[in-house]
Amino acid sequence: MKRIHIFNPAAGGGHSPELLTKGAAAGEESYVTAGVGDAERFVYGVCREREEAHFVVYGGDGTLNEAANGIIRAEAGNRTLLSVVPAGTGNDFVRTFPEKGCVTTVDAMRYRYFADAEGKELLGDRYAMNIINFGFDSRVVKKTGFYKSIFPGSAAYIAGVADTLCRRIGEPWQVAVIDGDGVREEYDGVFTLALAANCRYYGGGFRSAPLADPTDGLIDFVAVKKVSRMTFVRLVGDYKKGTHIDPVTGQPLEKFSAYMVCKKCRSIMISGISDLCADGEITGAGSIEITPVPAVVRLAT
Repeated sequence: MKRIHIFNPAAGGGHSPELLTKGAAAGEESYVTAGVGDAERFVYGVCREREEAHFVVYGGDGTLNEAANGIIRAEAGNRTLLSVVPAGTGNDFVRTFPEKGCVTTVDAMRYRYFADAEGKELLGDRYAMNIINFGFDSRVVKKTGFYKSIFPGSAAYIAGVADTLCRRIGEPWQVAVIDGDGVREEYDGVFTLALAANCRYYGGGFRSAPLADPTDGLIDFVAVKKVSRMTFVRLVGDYKKGTHIDPVTGQPLEKFSAYMVCKKCRSIMISGISDLCADGEITGAGSIEITPVPAVVRLAT
């Protein structure tokens, strides 16, 4: 299977294309992306033209997202491989896959997002590989974009958290989930943040979905109800380490139980959001529907 190296020179604050392309072996094809969406267009085109391909992506979670969308849209998951060389800001997707030299067929999350809270005006229909987050976290990502030019890696995310803490916390949402047993549950109220997770990490190392399994055909849903700034600061350390969820029951530990909802889900619907952040990329939206897409991409580590 022929390897094709894809380089995003804008990832991680910017890299020289000449430096990046040194990762490609002699005689192997390489491609430097020209802007947002270009990796997806390129991968989709290759998948339509060739029987097999092994894409090696040099970039962050956003570049990975584009490549995966190209593969899935071309229905080429069973005849391609996707590898990631982390060169972005957070590089969170790869943290769930520490073992090298493995090929794993992984799930994706399909998300349909709408301009309105009622879900009438469709804005987009895409796939995410890592985490889709809302509320406080989404606003943090916006701020992190500003701080990337000042602080490296996860320090930019921490600065974004501190900045966002100084502003209003909490949005009124209507949430409906169907859990792994097919039971529908609804949660209406004011929430600080929420996430739908295929993998375990985001935000430059926050292990916020420690039980997420990208091969189980389900989405891990974690939501935090409105809390005070002092409570947020008191709990965020455990949230970062992934020690907020009982590894046996899958439920929030006692000191989180009054504030947190955790579920493994077949579908998630949220209305009343102002935007969403899918694999680190912000998009405006009023509502969203998320479902798992099992075994759709072959990942080579």
